[in-house]
Amino acid sequence: MQTLKVLVVDDSDVQRNHVMNMCIEHGLSQVIGATDGAHAVEKLKEECFDLVFIDLEMPVMDGVTLVRKIAKEKLAQAVIILSSKDPSLISSIGTMAESDGLNVLGTFQKPMQGNDLLSSIKRLSQNIKKEEQHKIYNRIDSSDLLAGIKEKQITLFYQPKLTCKGLLLKGVEALARWQHPTLGFVSPVEFITAAEQFGIISELTHYLFDIALKQKVQWRDHGINFHLAFNLSPLSLADDDLADKIARQVERHNIEPKEIVLEITENAICGEISSAIETLAKLRLKGFKLAIDDYGTGFANAQQLSRVPATELKLDRVLVDNVATRPQQLAILKSTVNLAKDLGLNTVAEGVESFEDFQQILNLGVDLVQGYYFAKPMNASSLVSWLKNDLANIRNNLHDKQTQESNH
Repeated sequence: MQTLKVLVVDDSDVQRNHVMNMCIEHGLSQVIGATDGAHAVEKLKEECFDLVFIDLEMPVMDGVTLVRKIAKEKLAQAVIILSSKDPSLISSIGTMAESDGLNVLGTFQKPMQGNDLLSSIKRLSQNIKKEEQHKIYNRIDSSDLLAGIKEKQITLFYQPKLTCKGLLLKGVEALARWQHPTLGFVSPVEFITAAEQFGIISELTHYLFDIALKQKVQWRDHGINFHLAFNLSPLSLADDDLADKIARQVERHNIEPKEIVLEITENAICGEISSAIETLAKLRLKGFKLAIDDYGTGFANAQQLSRVPATELKLDRVLVDNVATRPQQLAILKSTVNLAKDLGLNTVAEGVESFEDFQQILNLGVDLVQGYYFAKPMNASSLVSWLKNDLANIRNNLHDKQTQESNH
């Protein structure tokens, strides 16, 4: 974090110094101040900054104008918007900035709090890491992928799915991981996209699904039983035999189809989807559960949702992350949860990373939750250890926080 360069823009010396000192206290050593928007533009054109804090109310050039200028001229990648005004107004400026292509880490009322800064810095570091991983596309070819499958380099990690009420383990989502022998960690986005491009996605899917099923049997033999969620590529849905192949795999392992949740992305149900619906209908008829994944990132509407024989709606982190500080986002999430209930779908909130966001999700009546606040994806043995040792501590800590909040 010491390498990150930060610019704090605020005409108030007190507020500017407050944010700058907080940044330094949290390990951000390269922090510079600017007294207004025009001063900030000068600084931004002189050197590159990773993060800019922007106050909305300033003389010479206000924060709204500064945000638009930063976006238009690509002067910075990430911003945090601050103001003493109404939260819904601050949030709307954040929405404007995001639509202009800026990475908005947060929209907060002044004075900024330490927890808000910490969560924003964490989000920034994760985004930088993802960008570094995604910069290196086209490193792998079909022979790399086939070797990764044959030599079992590509494997699975598992992220718990917990009930919002009581934090009971309901299931796990299987997530593909690849530690390449020479390239190191390869992002799933990279190798799954490559597998789709090279026409190897079907082979990769059934290979990974078999690993997941074998692991589920091992857990079951040790008295641990919960549902298994597994992602399907939209391209796989065009395979006429997909439902039969998956059913045969499950049958070989003596697993009930109702214990498997097959996840498809929201984008798979947009546009012309007759072949996808045919495959999904076959899977439902065989007893599998179906989840619409990443809901909130695409353009699926209520009518398209109603056409798919799904049992679960997964609310993407776009709707979930930082919802506690964004009233408009909360309103959208609330309406989405109500829509899911009206359609008879269970709801899962993905990407939960803070206590405050979890409280909002709990209040909305969301069924299940998963995210780094509770557990990162982990290998199979670590999951057993987490279940035995960590889950009870997470429940206790959450209970303590909820008790403290109710006492205030």
